[in-house]
Amino acid sequence: MKTTGYLAAAFGVCLIVVIFLLIKTLNLSSEVEAANEKNNRTTADLQASLKRADAELAKLKEAAPGLGEYMTTIQLHAGKLWFAAKALNWELAEYELDELKETMEAAKGLNAEKNGVKISNVLDSVLQTQVAALDKFIKSKSQTQFQRSYDETLSACNGCHESAGYRFIRIVRPTAPPVTNQRWEASK
Repeated sequence: MKTTGYLAAAFGVCLIVVIFLLIKTLNLSSEVEAANEKNNRTTADLQASLKRADAELAKLKEAAPGLGEYMTTIQLHAGKLWFAAKALNWELAEYELDELKETMEAAKGLNAEKNGVKISNVLDSVLQTQVAALDKFIKSKSQTQFQRSYDETLSACNGCHESAGYRFIRIVRPTAPPVTNQRWEASK
């Protein structure tokens, strides 16, 4: 009888442990299910945010200037640079050269490639060679050296246009100011 009592007690303890574990398992199952639902909501929210961000990025890309717009701005600053140097307004020439550099740097950021020509690499090369020479000759206020360097810069631009399949774009020294509402001579 003693053994039966021990067995009954052991069975009772086991039953209590099983019931406890069953309740604990059900609670854990509910917690796991709640966590999964929360993760699913969070994942859905993140996916929706990602879709919105992709849509915004697409809009920004459409609104951002393309290579042609940058090249037109480069051409404008190059024309203004020419007339500033021609008038010996070296301060304005330096300003226009800085604007030219800034626009070239922005165009590099497009990482454009045309007919196998990596435009960013060409722009970087022109910045480091021809534009650096222009900078040097502006600082030395040498109109003759500036003009020669300017022509070399135009030649580099035209070489890129030709290599990239745009030989019909030929940039030359400007013969008329690109804007008529600016004084080219230095202020006294």
